[in-house]
Order: sequence, then structure tokens, then C-alpha cells
Amino acid sequence: MTKPQYKKLAFSLLVYTILVILWGAWVRISHSGDGCGDTWPLCHGQLIPEAQRGKTWVEYGHRLMSGIYGFVVIYFWWAARKIYPQGHFARKMALATLFFMISEALLGAKLVLFGLVTDNDTPYRAFIMALHQLNSFMLTGVVALAMASALADTALPKPTPADKKYRWLPWIIVALGVTGAWASLSNQLFPTADWLSALADDFSSDSHYLVRLRVAHPILAITFGGGLALFFWLKAQTSESILIERRSYQMSLCLITGLIFGVLTLLLHAPVWMKIAHLALAHTIWVVLLQWVYFVRTHEVRLEKLAT
Repeated sequence: MTKPQYKKLAFSLLVYTILVILWGAWVRISHSGDGCGDTWPLCHGQLIPEAQRGKTWVEYGHRLMSGIYGFVVIYFWWAARKIYPQGHFARKMALATLFFMISEALLGAKLVLFGLVTDNDTPYRAFIMALHQLNSFMLTGVVALAMASALADTALPKPTPADKKYRWLPWIIVALGVTGAWASLSNQLFPTADWLSALADDFSSDSHYLVRLRVAHPILAITFGGGLALFFWLKAQTSESILIERRSYQMSLCLITGLIFGVLTLLLHAPVWMKIAHLALAHTIWVVLLQWVYFVRTHEVRLEKLAT
């Protein structure tokens, strides 16, 4: 495999990674988490299940996609080892992709084997879901960074003092993603007729803990998401690099789109297609942000070298 082919493979893997994650969200939203019973990785103890209910095929379809994904990731890691020298950032990210793919599968298995699916509303499920969301972000993140490294075709320089000012940015998106997972689970288990009654339930001491938790997501999204949109817009005005300028505008646009879409999702009582599209937007924002940090870091180090 050549480097241009690897770049295309990295992009294709990133798209497929997000599709697998979105299908997993559909499994949860459609209450199909127990579609294959309590067996894993087999479905009802079979490699290919016999004719069953519709949700069996929803869950089985996700497992089939995930199985294919595993083989693609192994090939992706193997190809990186052949193309890039030891210690190259793209090679490290390919290995990280393999690691987070395995941990993603184990977390998914844990949800099934421990019955943390369908109507389970225990704190343990919320905790594992938070880990699952975090791991999903890490998975799409390392694939995105592998692609960025392949596009830049350069090793990532060692951290400099200038990098510290950007380290906090990814963690804001991670926090929004985790609280978003809790909000989505709450809306799935405790649907409401209108947003006014939902707002009253959010602040009621008698409400379920998941209902009280879900208000954290829109508050954080408006506060920090709006702040980040402004930050990237201003960054685009002052950047000396056309690449960073464009990426900054992309980030600002993605964040504004995510905020507007999130508000509409709440007002329209979170229909299924909007939940999945909202998750797709979240991962898009995450991917663009990590690549922005990567390109800014490589650009600033190059400027420092030129100055000296």
C-alpha cells in the first residue's frame, strides 16, 4: 500500500467508524439492545440467528458491522506499520485505533451481558454509558488524527509551551458528549409531552436522577459551545495560515450548527432521526477540533523553526 492509498483508507475508516457508532445509537434508541439475548458475540447462541423479531436484526446488524470493522482496523494498523517508520505519529494513532476498537467492543459486550439495555435505569448503566461515549470519542479521535498525520505527511513535533493553551479544548467537547449521552438516555427512558413539563421535571427533587441530570447538557452546550464558536471565529480573523483560517471557520460553523440543531431537537421532542443526526454532528465537531489542534501545533512549530 502507498501513502496516498493509506490516506484514502484513513478517511474511509473514519466514515465507517462514525457509521458503526450511529448504528449503535439506533440499537439503544430502538430498545434493541437485548435483540440477541444475553449472549455475546453470538446472537441467541447462533452465528446467524434464525427468523426473529425486528430488533434482533437491528442488534445483529450492528454486531456484523462491528465484526467487519474489527478486521478493517487490524489491516489499518498493519498497513501503518509497513508505510511509516517506528515512532511516527500516524503509526502510533493506528495502534491506538486498534486499542480503542477492542475496548469499544468490550464495553458493548458489558452492556449486553450485564443487562444494561432497554429500560435499565440504574446508575451503573449511566456510568458504563459515559465510558462508552468517552471511548467512542477516543476511537473517532485517533482515527481522525491518523488521517491528519497522513494528510500532513509529517511526524508530530514534540510538545512545546505553546501547546498548553489548546489542551483544554478537547476536554470541553468530551464533557458535552458525556452529558449528551446521559440526556439522550433520559429522554429515551422518560419521554415528556412538551418541553415546559420537561423543564419542570428537570428541577424537581422528586424526579429520577437521570431526569435531573439531563439539564446539564443544554446548559453546558449553550455556555461552552457558544463560547468556543466565538473563539474559533476570532481565531480565523487573526490566523496567518490559510489552512488554520479555514479550519477555524469550519469549527465555528460546526459548533453553531450543533447548537441550533440541539435547540430544535429539544423543541421537537427529540425525534429519532434528530437524535442520530445530533450524535453525528457531535462526532463531526470532535473530529474537526482534533485535526484543528493537530494542524495548529505543526504550523506553530514550523513558524518557531523559521524564526530561529
